[in-house]
Amino acid sequence: MTFRHILDTIGQAALDALFPQRRARRALRAKWGAPGEREAMAASQYFTLTRGAAPDDVVDDQTWTDLEFPRLFADLDATETPLGSQYLYRQLRSWGAAPDAVAAHYASCRTLQREAALRETIQLRLAPLDTLGAAQIASFVFGPPPGIARLHRWLPAWSLACVALLVAVIVLAWPIWIVLLAVGVNLGLILRYSTPLFRDIEQLKGCHRMLRTADALAALRHTGPELPQLARLAAEAPLRRKVHRALGWISILYSPWVQSIAVWLNLLFLVELSAHARTVSRFGRVRAELACIFDSVGALDAAIAVASYLQRRPAHCEPVIADGALLDLVDATHPLVARPVPNSLRLDGRSALITGSNMAGKTTFIKLIGINLVLGRTLGFCFARAATLPDTRVMAVIRGEHSVESGKSHYFAEMTAIRSFIDRAQRGSCRLFLIDELFNGTNTVERLAAGRAVLERLGRHAQVLVTTHDVELQDDIAGPYHLYYFQEDPDVDGWFDYRLRAGRTDRRNAIQLMGRNGFPRDLDLPPLSRTTRS
Repeated sequence: MTFRHILDTIGQAALDALFPQRRARRALRAKWGAPGEREAMAASQYFTLTRGAAPDDVVDDQTWTDLEFPRLFADLDATETPLGSQYLYRQLRSWGAAPDAVAAHYASCRTLQREAALRETIQLRLAPLDTLGAAQIASFVFGPPPGIARLHRWLPAWSLACVALLVAVIVLAWPIWIVLLAVGVNLGLILRYSTPLFRDIEQLKGCHRMLRTADALAALRHTGPELPQLARLAAEAPLRRKVHRALGWISILYSPWVQSIAVWLNLLFLVELSAHARTVSRFGRVRAELACIFDSVGALDAAIAVASYLQRRPAHCEPVIADGALLDLVDATHPLVARPVPNSLRLDGRSALITGSNMAGKTTFIKLIGINLVLGRTLGFCFARAATLPDTRVMAVIRGEHSVESGKSHYFAEMTAIRSFIDRAQRGSCRLFLIDELFNGTNTVERLAAGRAVLERLGRHAQVLVTTHDVELQDDIAGPYHLYYFQEDPDVDGWFDYRLRAGRTDRRNAIQLMGRNGFPRDLDLPPLSRTTRS
């Protein structure tokens, strides 16, 4: 290391010490476009607390899991705060947004992607909410309201009595032991009640930090394209003033000058417990306002995370949301595949039966359809060259689970999901279904009969994309089904080209794959019939 380099290092460290934001901005630039690293444990809390309000407008648990969204969310979640992480999770699992709102969200993400100085300023102002305690604000605002016992309601009056006693001792020369007795009572109350109320007090402090952060964000002046998240924060100023008044005691109590003497204030006047009692009694009146503020702050943080993700994955498009049943994806890819092969599909009110070889890409293909449908309808972008999506939710059953704990077999779990699909299709609450290897947990004869009946029923009311090894279904199924297939390609390294082809196929490759993967040559495998030979 040269002397000049040492001087440069010392100079940089000195500048960082004098200007902390300089170092913070450098850290933000270093992680821009990088995968998310936030702990996902509490990300679902906001969604869990609010999902009951509109159960038909959420991505159901099975579809979320089967389409591998936990992995995708972890990759996407580069938020600065737990509020942003929780908002982003709920946003990804909610179908309720209008197409115009989704398009506006995507436009705001593109603006944040371009305007680095504004984005970094927003991230710096969000930094005070990057705490473990902030992860629990959602439960405080959206969960069961905090309550106070009857005794706690009298604490503000007792605090005033303590003030009066101290004044009487000083002004009227009352004996000092009266104040000492009050201090003893206060100490007992602190030891008795501080621990049970600690969570509430910490969350009230967290709400106050959220308010200050929202005020700081709303004060930003942006001259470029409008960001709806910032505009919403500015418009909510009256709501925040109302909440500031309700949480006024907490804001005063946790100001720096009061904190320096907080121990004495608590002993003499029971300030912290009294402030808690007074604030909680008002808290219920401003929960709706706090919910709006939570959403606004979280939405801005989540939009920056999406912008960072798009920076890393430029091969995407903004979809068109169609009024009808047109599903049209051009060169669509799966975002979790390292070297994805693009495929296209156009279904105008019709369904698709996808057959073909083992390991050729059928399951990955319908997953990429489902992922792009969810991303397009929630975040406003698709991994495709062009996309038109129907204005409907999607439900999927990609893999059945055999639960030892519940005693449910693969077939029973799948049967339960398909029964739900039929019911929702007939009610019109969902008009697009993804099914992988229908009824593959039962015998061939019944699988073919049940599969044909189910697909014909679903096809009358909805669009269905279904994969199967049963090439016989190509001839047996009736209704609006286009036929597609995947197949092996001996000329391609790895034996598969993962390309979707239109039409029917009779190819099967299970025995060939056994031979290619080291099974003994003298194993008595059945010969390929004329219809199964490549």
